[in-house]
Order: sequence, then C-alpha cells, then structure tokens
Amino acid sequence: MNVHNRRFTWADALSLSRLPLAGAFVLADTTTSQAIIVAAAGFTDFIDGWLARQLGQSSRVGEIIDPVADKLFVLTILVTLVLRAQLRIWEVLLLLLRDGYNTFAFILLRAQNAPVRFQARRSGKVVTVLQIGSVLALLIAPQVFHVWLILTAAAGVWAIVDYTRAGLRDLRQAHTAG
Repeated sequence: MNVHNRRFTWADALSLSRLPLAGAFVLADTTTSQAIIVAAAGFTDFIDGWLARQLGQSSRVGEIIDPVADKLFVLTILVTLVLRAQLRIWEVLLLLLRDGYNTFAFILLRAQNAPVRFQARRSGKVVTVLQIGSVLALLIAPQVFHVWLILTAAAGVWAIVDYTRAGLRDLRQAHTAG
C-alpha cells in the first residue's frame, strides 16, 4: 500500500509506546527497572523501523511520530538523570549534539520556507542507538559511560555533516527544479 494512503500502522503504535515508557522511566525507582525500560524503548524503535521497512508499514503519521517519540523519550530520560544528579549538563549536550543541530536546522529552514523534507538517515539511526547505549552504560556499567559518550558525540558530528550534505543537495535540487 502506498505510504500516502496509510493513516496509522502497528509501527506507529510501537513508536507511540515510547511515550508511556518515558513516563515509566521517570517513575522507576531502581536502576534495573530503568535499564529494562530503556532497553524496551530501544527494542520498540528497532521493531517499528523493521515493520515500516520490511512489511510496508510506513505512513505519513509514522514519519512524524517516530522521530518525535524518540526525541521525547531520550530527552525525558536525560532530564530525569540530570535531576537525579546522575548526569551532568555538558554530558547531555554531547549526547544531544545531533538533535540540537537538527532542531536548529529544521527551524531555520522552515522559517525560510525551504522545500526540504527531513528524513531519517543511517547516521542519525547510529546516533540514536549510541544514545540508548550510553544511557544503558550509565545505568548498568558507569565505568564505561564516558567511552559511550565520546562515541555518541563523534557519531553526532558525523550525522551533522551527513545531514548537512543531504540537506544542501536537496536544496540544490529543489532550486534547479524550481
């Protein structure tokens, strides 16, 4: 079925499940339960992407819900960990490097009515996996957290370059087509 004809899919429902998981993380009172919640969210992210690609469960709704649910989940976790003094602000900034850049670029391009459509890229998916891995490392193996943090920040820089190149290419194509 054409992506334009689908309104809501099982993949979308899995994406939405990360929102109550974010709430559950805030309420969780043990490191084990927090780690299980983070792992469950990472699993739903993998499965919803698999369903969307392999079973044709892509939808316009999903194009919005999935990245928003990812960002809200990660942001909720990070704010919770900062408030519990388990994470410092500078560490959060490194973990969210790609997200901050993409948000800024999105707002800037929308303000200019630029004809760019933001789509998930492999580099962004790698950053999301590393963000989840970093949080799991912080929770269950804090001695290796900073290694994960550096990997996530480096992947964030790579994603920024990748998204910028793709965005500039899209802008050039739109300019030559228009």
